[in-house]
Amino acid sequence: MAETSSSSSSTKSDEEKEEMLDRLLTRLALCDDSKLQPLLSKLLPFTVSSLSSNSSAVRNKVLEILSHVNKRVKHQPEIALPLSELWNIYSEANAASMVRNFCILYIEMAMDRADTKEKENLAATLLSGVSKLPLQHHEIILRLATKVMGECHSSGVNDEVAAKECPPGLSIAQTHRVTGKQPLKSDILLTRKLGILNVIEAMELAPELVYPLYVAASVDCQEPVVKKGEELLKKKAAGANLDDSDLINTLFLLFNGTAGAQNVAPESRVTPANPALKAKLVSIFCRSITAANSFPSTLQCIFGCIYGSDTTSRLKQLGMEFTVWVFKHVRTF
Repeated sequence: MAETSSSSSSTKSDEEKEEMLDRLLTRLALCDDSKLQPLLSKLLPFTVSSLSSNSSAVRNKVLEILSHVNKRVKHQPEIALPLSELWNIYSEANAASMVRNFCILYIEMAMDRADTKEKENLAATLLSGVSKLPLQHHEIILRLATKVMGECHSSGVNDEVAAKECPPGLSIAQTHRVTGKQPLKSDILLTRKLGILNVIEAMELAPELVYPLYVAASVDCQEPVVKKGEELLKKKAAGANLDDSDLINTLFLLFNGTAGAQNVAPESRVTPANPALKAKLVSIFCRSITAANSFPSTLQCIFGCIYGSDTTSRLKQLGMEFTVWVFKHVRTF
C-alpha cells in the first residue's frame, strides 16, 4: 500500500489517480471489517489528498470512496482513523481548500477514535498553530483541543506534552529565559528578533557561528524576520563551511532536538524544529558530506523526515533525497 501515500498523490496524473482510486474502491469493498483499520490508514490520506485534483472524474471517485468509508465506520467506533496523517495533510501550507474541508471532518471523527497518547500529543499542536488556520475551522479545532484537555489533562500535564508547548527548537528553560514570566506579544517579539539580527550582523562573527541563527530566521512565522534572515544568509553566511563538524552538529540538534533524551532534565529538553525549518535544514544536509557521516544524527534525521509525527509530503521527499546523498557520500572503513 505504499503507493497510496499522500505524498504520491501530487505526482500522479489525473488518469493514474482515477485508476488507483478505482482499485482502492474495489479493495475497500472486498475488505473485511477486521482488516479495515490498516487499510484506512493508507487509503484515507491518499483519497482525501486526491481532492486537490481539478478532474471531476477523480473527485467523483473520491466522494464514492469516502461515502463507502463513512458507511463502514459510522457504527464501528473501535475502528481508528489515521489522525496524525490527516492533520499533516490539513496543515500543509499549500493544501487546497477542499482537501482541508474534508480533512477537518475526518480529523474530528478520528479524534474520537484515537488512543489517549495520540490525542495528548496532537492537542498542543492544534493550539499552537490555530491562528494560521482557516477561520471557519477555528471553532472545531478549539473544541477538539478543549475536549482532549478534559479527557487527558484533568490531573496534570506530563513532561513530554508540556515540552510541546515550547516554540520548536527551544526547551522550557530556554523559553522562560527569553520571555520571563509573561508571554511576549507578537509585535514585541518581532522587534526583538529584528534587533537581535541587526546586532549579530554588526558583530561580524564567523559565518559558521551565525549560520544556524540566520537559517532559523529565514523560515520564521513573521515576514520581516524572514526577509532579514534570507538577506543575512546571502550577505553574511554564504561562505559558511557546511562540512564544519560543529556547525553540522548544531544544525542536527536544531532538527532533532533532545525531547526524547532521558539524560536531560525535562525542562531542558529541546523540542525538534517545525516542519518548515526541518525542510530548510535537510536541504542543507544534502550539500554536506559531514552531515552524511554524522551518525546517529543522520539516521535520526532521515527517520524523522519519513516517519515523524509532524512530517509532510515535502519532508518525506527531502528525507529520500538525503538518504540518496548519504549512500553516495558515507565513508566506509
